[in-house]
Amino acid sequence: DRNHQNTHSDNKRDQRVSVIGSGPAGLACAQQLARAGYRVTVFEKADRIGGLLRYGIPDFRLDKRMVDRRLQQLEAEGVSFRTGVHVGVSLAVPELQQSSDAMVLACGSGQPREVVVPDRELRGIHYALDFLSQQNRRVAGDEIASASVIDARDKSVVVIGGGDTGSDCCGFNRRMAVGRSSRCPTSGSRCRPDLCCWRWGMPILCMRGCWSI
Repeated sequence: DRNHQNTHSDNKRDQRVSVIGSGPAGLACAQQLARAGYRVTVFEKADRIGGLLRYGIPDFRLDKRMVDRRLQQLEAEGVSFRTGVHVGVSLAVPELQQSSDAMVLACGSGQPREVVVPDRELRGIHYALDFLSQQNRRVAGDEIASASVIDARDKSVVVIGGGDTGSDCCGFNRRMAVGRSSRCPTSGSRCRPDLCCWRWGMPILCMRGCWSI
């Protein structure tokens, strides 16, 4: 379809742009810059490209073949990818600046919002993104160290939060044969009901087997 047709710029530029982060924002930025003729390299600290698309959203909601298909399109349009590069740690920022005419920070935020409640430090309480990331890695075939495995099988699970992230956690729980799973919407949400993203766009009932939207 037209969304997956390669677009090459006839106006090639000599400027190099480094995009830090390969999540939705980084990939969208890289594609638009490449189509404008710039030489674009995307840096990702993880071992795979995709960021939240890869590690945050379950396959039953977003088939990873769709992500891979988009990455193939980006590579065909001239975008380069470097994985396993943690800018500011394994690659110094001044060093990257010297080899770039411009830099785009699209690294997102890996810091969850803390819930201040009694006994928050007890065992068995996990952040949603830690759980989702690990389950996505397991689905992808990665080996998870036994000491860090978050296993909800045969357990009663409470998910705090009633948004898409909480729904994704419940979906994984169901697929892990959890004994019982409950979702508790949080009070005092800062989101206006009329602006909630789930009210917008085309509803998707199931992503299983979907190749393109």
